[in-house]
This record gives sequence, structure tokens and C-alpha cells, in this order.
Amino acid sequence: TCALPIFAELDARYVAGEAAAYSQTWSVIAQIHAAFSRHELPAIDWIVVDHRRGTLLSSSNMNEAIRAFWDLTPAVNMQIEMVHRLNSFGAVATHTLRGTSPEGFEAEWRMIYLVIVEGDGIERVEMFDEADLDAALARFDELTPQTSQPENAASRVHARLTACVAARDWNGLSEI
Repeated sequence: TCALPIFAELDARYVAGEAAAYSQTWSVIAQIHAAFSRHELPAIDWIVVDHRRGTLLSSSNMNEAIRAFWDLTPAVNMQIEMVHRLNSFGAVATHTLRGTSPEGFEAEWRMIYLVIVEGDGIERVEMFDEADLDAALARFDELTPQTSQPENAASRVHARLTACVAARDWNGLSEI
């Protein structure tokens, strides 16, 4: 997600290794980051929710906010620092924006973001302050579809066994 060769190599290793099972999801996320760093404005038709304190970004003003950001910091680069959660549905990661204003002011912004991917595009982005990782992970768990275990005879017996062990009901356990 960065023009620097070391980060490109690290990204390639991550996709080939730890993220291999979710390479499609990760590819969509990495493409958006790379486009942002190249100052390519994506067609933003996704839902944007900004949980950060003191910010007012939304789906309706995202393009305008990105253009204003690029005007203030034309030399900007976005890097993914750490992936906290990744599955076929999306990811929670820490990313950093580093930029320099035309006057030479250097700045860095770090935040947690949650990205939901659908097909070849982004469906939803939620941003959190760096200190709110637990809230971001909890929100990701809320949004991620839960797979339910099919109920059958074996699953009912397992539930009864688990309940007996939890209650220390050894007689009930032996009857099963």
C-alpha cells in the first residue's frame, strides 16, 4: 500500500502467507490505500461512519474532505501499520497518514479503521481513534455475519453434555 519497496515486499509476503485465505478481501483494501496515496479519488458509494472525537466525516462529504486534505497535504502517503482482524468479510487495521504541506509542515495521523468489503469493492468504512481498538473490534464482530451451527441430534447431545459438565451434574452426564 506504499510506494516504498520495503513495504511493497512486506505486503506481498503478508498476502502470500498470513492473509492468503482472505487475499480477495485484502486485495480490495490494499487497492484503495494505493489509490489514495496516488491521489486517485475512488468512486465513494460506501457507507462512512466516523466514530472519532472532533471529526465530521460522513458518506455525503467524503470526496470533498479527501480533496481538501490533498490540498493541505499534497505529499501524503497512507500505510497500513497493523492488521488486527481480517476475514472474508473485511478487516480492522491501524493505518497511518504521513504528509507534508506546501509550506513544509510535516504531519502524521494514525487511526483505526474498519472496512467491510463486498465483491470487488468497499461497502462500509468506520473510523475510530487510535485508542479505541476494542470498540472497533467489537463493532466488527457486530457487523460480521455469524455462522450458525446446524442443529441436529449430535449438536443437541453436545449441548446437553456441555450443560451437565458446567452444572457438575455427573448423574445427568452418565445418563447421556
